Amino acid sequence: MAKRHTHTCPIAGVLNIFGDNWTWLIIREAFYGATRFSEIMRNTGIARNVLSERLERLLEEGILMREDVGANGTRYAYVLTDKGETLYPVLLALHQWGNTHVYGPGNEPVLLVEKATGLPLKPLAPIGSNGSPLSRADILTKPGPSASLATQRRLAEAARQPLE
Repeated sequence: MAKRHTHTCPIAGVLNIFGDNWTWLIIREAFYGATRFSEIMRNTGIARNVLSERLERLLEEGILMREDVGANGTRYAYVLTDKGETLYPVLLALHQWGNTHVYGPGNEPVLLVEKATGLPLKPLAPIGSNGSPLSRADILTKPGPSASLATQRRLAEAARQPLE
């Protein structure tokens, strides 16, 4: 059964889980291959209590799972679930945006390149059902099956506004 949310907005729902920088840094570390509490703490600089809280939330949300890897006692590794793995395009988009708009061309701290060619990845962009790129003007935002009346009104109002 799907979880009940206080907002009927996917962005607000995501921010309820990932609304702070520590959570995204934990996800980054998971994609970089860090699985141990101590590794994540060392690589992010996060305080032990904050890391414990964020890991617990990611476990509850089904984004990470805890595996017992202790040979002599209980020791855990935190690994991405299938749900967690689907965050990869989101992390790539944040990475690309940061390289472009925070650091700027020529000052990127970490590059994303295609393994087979060594060439930089193209910027992520929405693709239509026929495989062609879409612009913001090509995309319609409309209420989904669980949209509240307020969301329905807001989206109807937005549809009457011309895109810039």
